[in-house]
Amino acid sequence: MNNVINTRRRLLCCIALCNVVTAYTQESHWMSRRAEYMISVIGGATIPNSKQYSYIAASDFGAAIAADWQVDGTEYWEQFWKQPRFGLHLEYLHSNYGIAGDRISLTAEMQNVVWRSTASGDTQSKQNHYNHELFWYTGVGLSIFTNPHERSHDTLNQFIGSYLNCIFNLGAGYTIGFHDHSALTFSLRFTHSSNGYMLKPNQGLNYLVATAGYRFSNRRMFTTQTYGKASQPDSLLAVRNSEFWRGGSRFSSHRIWLSFAPAAVQTRWLGTRNVKPKQDYYYFAYTAQAGYMFYPNQCLGFGANIDVMYNSSHTEIVETLYRKKNVMPYLATALSFEPRWGCMSIRLSAGYYIVKSEAVDIPFYERLGVFFHFGNRLNQFAGVSIKAHAAHADYIEWHYGIELFVRNKKRSGAE
Repeated sequence: MNNVINTRRRLLCCIALCNVVTAYTQESHWMSRRAEYMISVIGGATIPNSKQYSYIAASDFGAAIAADWQVDGTEYWEQFWKQPRFGLHLEYLHSNYGIAGDRISLTAEMQNVVWRSTASGDTQSKQNHYNHELFWYTGVGLSIFTNPHERSHDTLNQFIGSYLNCIFNLGAGYTIGFHDHSALTFSLRFTHSSNGYMLKPNQGLNYLVATAGYRFSNRRMFTTQTYGKASQPDSLLAVRNSEFWRGGSRFSSHRIWLSFAPAAVQTRWLGTRNVKPKQDYYYFAYTAQAGYMFYPNQCLGFGANIDVMYNSSHTEIVETLYRKKNVMPYLATALSFEPRWGCMSIRLSAGYYIVKSEAVDIPFYERLGVFFHFGNRLNQFAGVSIKAHAAHADYIEWHYGIELFVRNKKRSGAE
């Protein structure tokens, strides 16, 4: 009886949140004019991190509601990415095995079209008018597990150590649009949820799920746009961020940037027979970066950077196991790739340690971050990223950075 009551409460919470999102989009004039709504059903499975945890494999099912906004294609980056969609997705997922209870998540999603068909044939015959899309999408947000400390199956509670967690989605799908402004959408995605070692334990949970949804809106789907010439920037030197992503000319950009990112983390070290790590104790970590980025256009960036990193939780490991008192900051070099969508960007980095301590076994690391670019007189950016070793989270960082030198050059043939 209690389980039935709890399930009803969770469903009512989801419905209430959906109503809030829908009401907000309807009140906003520009959002309601471009808004598209989608209702989906979800089915999939929890994927074990390794053979050691194979007992957590289970089927999952749920439902989701979404509100998306498609850009109108007036800017260069909107044309480059084939009019991407941005939206909010609210999802409820029930796990039959119940390793951490049910999951409720709210994510900010971005959908990019890889291929889109064009309308052809007799457009007067509405019954035969279909449009098709192939797309990939990604999203980040927050998730709540209803019973993260459940131990009936996982006696050591090794996976989720907190009610509130981060969530990351990556997937691909297919859409078929109809003449009545609606569409059917099918997708397959990978989902990871963990707390980035803000609380232990943090093995995290992985999911592979398929979705089938129905999208509807108040305007024609996938209409062909006629793009006008956007305004040109006045100067090709030290172009402001706002002019860089709003400008219509296809100019390249060379940028040198600096950033600093603090973090708080709990140690993943389990200790020895005689020495145990401090429980529920937060250690300080930081990353200082200096890098160069080249943008052949406003939408893609390639570069390299030097990272100086420090993690105070490693001090305990080194002092106990290796009889060393101090842990020096780590020095590393990395290659970065940064796609941009206007003032937003995602930065993917792969690095190699030049100097590290014995507390780090793997010489390579990865970093995935989401950034917001702003500023007129001084180009700035802020965001959040997660640093990992072989896809195992190390800590979550909060970045702030500036671009000291910006040089933009118009490409040949640009209008």
